[in-house]
Amino acid sequence: MARATVGDVLGPQGELAQLLPQWESRPQQLAMAELIADGLRRPSHVVCEAPTGVGKSFAYLVPAMQHALTTGGKVVVSTATIALQEQLMTKDIPLLQRVFPEVIAVLVKGRQNFLSRRRLQRAFEGQQALFETRDEARELARIAAWAESAEATGDRSDLGWEPSLRVWELVRSDRRDCLGRKCPHYERCFFYGTRERMRQAHLLVVNHHLYCSDLGLQERGGGLLPPHDAVIFDEAHALEGIASEHLGLTVTAAQVRWYLDTLWSVRGKGLLADPRWETARSLVAEARQANEALWAMVSGWLRERSDETLRLTAAQRVEEPLTPALSALAEALLALRERSDDDHEHTLLTAQAEHAEELAAALTVILRVEDDGLVRFATVPRDRHTPSLAAQPLDIAPILAERLFSRMRCVVLTSATLAAGSGEDFAYIRERLGVGACLRRRLDSPFDYARQARLLVNEEPIDPNSEAFSAACAQWLPRYLAEAEGGVFVLFTNYTQLRQVYEGARAELEALSRPVLRQGGGIERSQMLQLFRSAGNAVLFGTASFWEGVDVPGNALQHVIIAKLPFQPPHHPLAEARIAALRRAGRNPFLEWQVPEAVIRFKQGFGRLIRTRSDRGTLVVLDHRVCTAHYGRLFLEALPPLPITRFRLCAET
Repeated sequence: MARATVGDVLGPQGELAQLLPQWESRPQQLAMAELIADGLRRPSHVVCEAPTGVGKSFAYLVPAMQHALTTGGKVVVSTATIALQEQLMTKDIPLLQRVFPEVIAVLVKGRQNFLSRRRLQRAFEGQQALFETRDEARELARIAAWAESAEATGDRSDLGWEPSLRVWELVRSDRRDCLGRKCPHYERCFFYGTRERMRQAHLLVVNHHLYCSDLGLQERGGGLLPPHDAVIFDEAHALEGIASEHLGLTVTAAQVRWYLDTLWSVRGKGLLADPRWETARSLVAEARQANEALWAMVSGWLRERSDETLRLTAAQRVEEPLTPALSALAEALLALRERSDDDHEHTLLTAQAEHAEELAAALTVILRVEDDGLVRFATVPRDRHTPSLAAQPLDIAPILAERLFSRMRCVVLTSATLAAGSGEDFAYIRERLGVGACLRRRLDSPFDYARQARLLVNEEPIDPNSEAFSAACAQWLPRYLAEAEGGVFVLFTNYTQLRQVYEGARAELEALSRPVLRQGGGIERSQMLQLFRSAGNAVLFGTASFWEGVDVPGNALQHVIIAKLPFQPPHHPLAEARIAALRRAGRNPFLEWQVPEAVIRFKQGFGRLIRTRSDRGTLVVLDHRVCTAHYGRLFLEALPPLPITRFRLCAET
């Protein structure tokens, strides 16, 4: 039975206070929960900025649970990070289920995470033709044994070890290669078992990538998520970028190469090992040759450029060899299908033909290069990662307005960083995402920032994009670190400047007797964080992924140093296109897009510093523009009131 109000659960005398002796009712949390409950009841969309310490997960979970129990509808909760998903499923939701024991919550993962019993059986029977090494065959045997064990969930993450990509691709659930109810394993299907649990659930916990991908699948008649009337996006500041990616198109060299190798590898292994299907093998070889030719051409477009990305224009509207090669391969696979009367073979060949057709169709759209609201670009990473071609919407707002906000009873957008200014209208984020009329609230923080934190800002006017700035930072940093207690994040906006400062300060850093960790130095992000937390006084040089989604409470992180204000590179094709579109509309792209984006990112960086009421810390901004440029006040106003000390970077060296 749902409680009458959120205050009955979260209030000073509520059920959580009675259940948990250490429970502390927070007025900001209660205000947020009441706002969301109001939005679900009216109905209305909701935008709410909730700073760290508010306890926003309980503030949206309680009204979501009450709504689901009262109406019988489902509520989807979407997060941007795996860490928050895990927190919700292992900590927050189980605790609230002590108050709402009837609530069923399911963690939703993409189909590719689940084992297909039918595809496993087929791979096991044809492994000699499919696998190139004994290790792959041994992996397959381990998966098969696990699939028949009592504890098998079918979820790859529950295997306890990481299978190779080649093996998992051949045994995972695939929407193209699925017989549905006709499958002999349907009653024991891991994926459809999860779908049934989703159908019975009140809460579905997903991530933004899955939700946005599902929006695209729904337009093509597919979709994983069952009908629901409300969705809550936590960490909603990340939604625009993720939606643009998943509602666009991307084709990579590795993606095509992998598909072709699965069909028929250069070592003579693959799904086309059956002698009856050898007529299609030559077309695989031709497509492989065309694939290499295409990516050689793409790499040539960027060979004389310093950037890793290039916006595609009419100059790149070319007749390329891969699209027709993939289309010919698809036709050959369909012809083989018509000669087979076996349901399994029919489904397999149809699936592979559809895969080829989808790749060809995506390439056709990307390389068409016309004025249709898509920004097309090529990327050739210098770190040997796979090159890619992509087309993403110039403006995601009208797409989300039509596919999401117009169809949902209530969409909640919440994050610690949604407002780009000091007001409560959230005009920037609402315009970017296509949110119309809504309830909105900007909550204050439960932390005493004036007592817990301080701000140091450099007013030395050195161009933050220059080598002189990097050199000055490298000279200043060891002196600051020599006096700084606890752990330190040094945050950059690009690897080039990070390396310059690190190399310039390296000799003195090594003399400080404290661990120094550098992103891009061969250590994975999760391992870097683990080492940083355990050391207690480490120095971590990081770029984009350390500006947000990182929780290091206590003395392990007492200083956050921001080298440069986090403006997006204006030369990235998406940025170029958005800037040009705003100019054509007679607007100021710098103040209306670049600055608000940087302010939100800046707030994310500051948010790493104070995570609990007992934390103490210092934010240092080395980019002089925060106090000398006319727009610098927008960054300072975005922070809570802090005692500020100004210094001169060169004078300190």
